[in-house]
Amino acid sequence: MRLTPLSPRALRRWTGLLVAALALSIGSGCKVTSEDIEYWKGTVKGPGKIVAVMLAERYPIELRTQAAQALVEMERNDVNGVGELQRALATLKAQDPEAAQQIVDGMVPALQSMMRGGEDAQQSDALGPPMSQQRAKDAAYLLVEHAGPQARQQLTEAVVGWYAVDFAERHLAGDYSAEQVVRSLGAPAADQLVSAMSSHQPQQALVKIAELIGQIGNEQTKQRAGERLVEIEQEMEGDEFVQWLQGRITESLEEAGREIDENRVRAIALLNRENFINDGALPAMKHLAHVDAVRNRLLAVAQAAPPEDAPGPLIESLNMRRQKALQALEGNASADQLDALLGIALNEENPVNVRDYAFDRVGDIRDRRAIPRLWPLVEFAENEDLGKRLRWRAGELVLAIGGAEIVGEFLSRLPSDRGVEYEPEELAGYATRMSQMTPQPVDVLERQLRSPNWYNKVIALRFTERRGTEADVAKMRRLASDRTETVGDGWARQELETVGKVAENAIEALQERLAEPEEGEAGGEGEAAGE
Repeated sequence: MRLTPLSPRALRRWTGLLVAALALSIGSGCKVTSEDIEYWKGTVKGPGKIVAVMLAERYPIELRTQAAQALVEMERNDVNGVGELQRALATLKAQDPEAAQQIVDGMVPALQSMMRGGEDAQQSDALGPPMSQQRAKDAAYLLVEHAGPQARQQLTEAVVGWYAVDFAERHLAGDYSAEQVVRSLGAPAADQLVSAMSSHQPQQALVKIAELIGQIGNEQTKQRAGERLVEIEQEMEGDEFVQWLQGRITESLEEAGREIDENRVRAIALLNRENFINDGALPAMKHLAHVDAVRNRLLAVAQAAPPEDAPGPLIESLNMRRQKALQALEGNASADQLDALLGIALNEENPVNVRDYAFDRVGDIRDRRAIPRLWPLVEFAENEDLGKRLRWRAGELVLAIGGAEIVGEFLSRLPSDRGVEYEPEELAGYATRMSQMTPQPVDVLERQLRSPNWYNKVIALRFTERRGTEADVAKMRRLASDRTETVGDGWARQELETVGKVAENAIEALQERLAEPEEGEAGGEGEAAGE
């Protein structure tokens, strides 16, 4: 017998009848039980039936809650149960918000148990947390917005607590990262991350936790986290932490079948300890450096010079620790730390990198009390490389702190001894710093174009190059024939061996700057043309 294809109208009619039959089969015609839901978790059409039960108001809320939980529990590759749950909840919330909240609130205990692993969800540590736990975590996160106040708190605590068990291993697990979750859930989630911080966790994990708390946590949470970070850094400095590292190193050597030398193991452990501090604890503290406990600890670390009898590599690591502490203090140094920071910056026994960052932190404070202690460096007249570098460093710092009113005194204090060397970058650096001042020290710099000191003329030329107008070109041209030699290692390389050549170079740069359109001018013309 030949079959006749159904017309579109007939097909729609039969489809409607089938949907109605399915509804009847799981509705009043056939009683649905818990066993049915468990069975459907593994059948082809089961997920659709489970969703139908969850949405049908004729069923008791307990059975609908079980159906919702079953979507999370399904071990399926062909269906995303958590996604189905999310869509079903959105539909139900639009139809019956009270039922949606009741179902979500009822799911909390089962999700909490599932995230803990239940009794049989074990998996090798090397493979990360079991997929069942990851699904439960993702579902709990998605359900927070649908939950009542108490359930919302419980779900938030469960999700963040799940990450906190092993942040390094779990922070990217599942469909939602720890960062996504914490940023979405806000301050309550950030508060729980404090307990996730540990001296034994990978450095990057500790830094990320501190960053999230610093950005999202409330002030009380930040205080707790800062105090905990100080404890962690101090734990890392203790011998117990070194012994823990020694144990890990020994285990690694044993697994590789290598000979174990206890002295060598300890030396490696000490260097590894510095990595935990320099790449973990101290960068983490940067995100909470406004907390007094953190700020004070960072300064203490920066002040701690290595023992003189320490091995060379350890001395280098300890000085790097001091540098990292000063870097972490950026923007948070306080006025009462000024003397200590100046003590670090001006101590000739300290390595240059440590001194440099101490100068930076003095600059952050912008306290004029620092200027008298910096003048001796500004007046340094010897031509050794380090001395010139420190003069430049201190000079820019004096200008940054003192502003326009100190420019005249600054120029008069630069060493004028015959043969004193200034590099092109140093003088250009002073000019740049002066050009950034408000108000501009125009009158003082214009007078320097007639200075008897070649270096002050160069500073004035470079300043005018940056801030001058076409009317200043004639004043600069008066120096084009000045044959006074520039003294320093870098002038010949730039073919600027005389003040006159510097003047010509500065005039050219000024005219190029003036020929460029003003900021926003080009865009404005383009917009007009487009119209």
